[in-house]
Amino acid sequence: MGIFKHENMEMDMSISSKTKLYKDDKLIFMGDGYKAITIMINSSKDQQPVKDKFHAQLTMREKPRFSSKGDDLEALRKEAHESFGKKSETKTKKTKKSKLDYKLI
Repeated sequence: MGIFKHENMEMDMSISSKTKLYKDDKLIFMGDGYKAITIMINSSKDQQPVKDKFHAQLTMREKPRFSSKGDDLEALRKEAHESFGKKSETKTKKTKKSKLDYKLI
């Protein structure tokens, strides 16, 4: 994608696997391109040119959707805590003795 300069920052996206973000000619981030874009937006005073340039990447990213039912972390924690203290009750099976187990007198 190339190099994008804004204010005192420069984003090098020429390598597809790693994006480098420089601020005042010092490397501040190297990694995921989406993360570099968000860092650049949050660090810049005038965010609109950056948002306009990377509009496609920002809108393509889907927000995570979590369901509210069944995901109550506190209830799961309490349940695990209660079950941890209890001893498990297991029934022992009685084994049947075969005819060979008895001694003949």
